[in-house]
Amino acid sequence: MRRASWLLVLVSLVLANACSGGSGGGGIGALGLPDMTPTEIVAPIATPPPTLAPSPAPIPAAELPIIDLHFHPDPAWGGEALDRLFDQLNVRAGGNGAAGADAVAISEAAKHPGRIIPFSGGQTVRTLIDRYGSRVWTLEAEEARRYLEELETSLRDELYKGIGEVHVNNWNSNIIGSPRYRYPADSALVQQLFELASTHDVPLSVHMDGEPDSVAQMERLLAGNRDGLLIWAHTGHYADPATLRRLLEAHPNLYCELSYRTAISAGRRAPAMDDNGRLRPEWLALLEAFPDRFVIGTDIGFASPPAYAAHIATWRGILLQLSPETAVKLAYLNAERLVKVSP
Repeated sequence: MRRASWLLVLVSLVLANACSGGSGGGGIGALGLPDMTPTEIVAPIATPPPTLAPSPAPIPAAELPIIDLHFHPDPAWGGEALDRLFDQLNVRAGGNGAAGADAVAISEAAKHPGRIIPFSGGQTVRTLIDRYGSRVWTLEAEEARRYLEELETSLRDELYKGIGEVHVNNWNSNIIGSPRYRYPADSALVQQLFELASTHDVPLSVHMDGEPDSVAQMERLLAGNRDGLLIWAHTGHYADPATLRRLLEAHPNLYCELSYRTAISAGRRAPAMDDNGRLRPEWLALLEAFPDRFVIGTDIGFASPPAYAAHIATWRGILLQLSPETAVKLAYLNAERLVKVSP
């Protein structure tokens, strides 16, 4: 019997003895136990347990490190200048496919250890489609099949943390003057990319406008491989909170990246989740309902420290409107988990 239980039994016996009038020589001695006062008996029971150390206070939203999962590595940002910018803004890391060939992402990651998260495939897939058209997404082109073999080798060698940004449908969301693409989100090409992502435990970043036919194709892709993780770039541009809620409930392997969806990106024509920095109620409710499924992105498209600082400031304002638990996940924990980067 544990000591506290023994003491409770002892107290009960003492009280019972007291109630009987203490006859027969009464007191504790009558129980065959050492003389102790009731206070001495009860004291060990009444002693409170040791006070636990308080949990550390959550980091204020304004001070949270940020991981930007829509930052295209580009030498134009400079060497030490980019590190200083990230330090000033408390951006822990940024990543996606390079603004150029895949080799640029690898080179920039080497220049900025721990700060650049390299993805593969975005520019290569676009170049192949520009040359060979539909024969790429059907995998009829030998060059497309060869590329997938090369990508698998690179992923096996752990050169990349993700695949993308793959432009499946940017027909209405493209930057003016840039190429437009539209092919099935569940095409043979995308299925193979998703399979590679699943096999090597990296996410696939897909730029796909949230139009009904594309969304249906994406749902088939997600349902066909639950081990694959898909980051929906720009949260589909046009996808509304009701549609997103349905998709997030139905597909646990879908994650939403939020670049272009803030008012500061109004030139991109995507409906904003905020009114000049203030989250709209339906978006606030969505983020709080699915705190593990969203990541921050900027994708400003050019090397401009002032523009980048403005985007990060917008995100910090949004983080301040969220619960501390949701804010820390959106700021960096979700991205950290998706691309397997260390704290």
